[in-house]
Amino acid sequence: MSENNHSGRPKDYAVCFRKDCPLAQSCLRQLTADEPCQDERYIRLVNPYLVKDATESCPFYRSNKKVRVAYGISRIFDNLPYSKHDYVFHSVQGCFGKSSYYRVYHKQRPIWPNEQEYIQQVFARNGITEPVQFEEYRDIYNW
Repeated sequence: MSENNHSGRPKDYAVCFRKDCPLAQSCLRQLTADEPCQDERYIRLVNPYLVKDATESCPFYRSNKKVRVAYGISRIFDNLPYSKHDYVFHSVQGCFGKSSYYRVYHKQRPIWPNEQEYIQQVFARNGITEPVQFEEYRDIYNW
């Protein structure tokens, strides 16, 4: 994981100085470019030649809206019937892969909204109708 500066922006995160872009007011790359970078010798920039036309779509656009991520899955299997445990466990583990699964388990990596939805669907397909409750929720920027 990259080191963060005081604004929360990862140090290797590309910023954009295209002030004439119609998406500038809601683009994370644009908004973090204005924050002080005096302590950084080098910064990454979006190549302005690749976004010549200021249009309503940009391949480098990142929304400044925060997303709700979850942390911790150590308790989601507690009320699962024994007969369904192995299948559900392996399906959830498969969503992340073994190494990422353990990072998720130990709250070192967030569970993104699409992953939360997948886990909900796995439980629902196995007859578990109550919502899966993760250990913690946070609203963060999707850098």
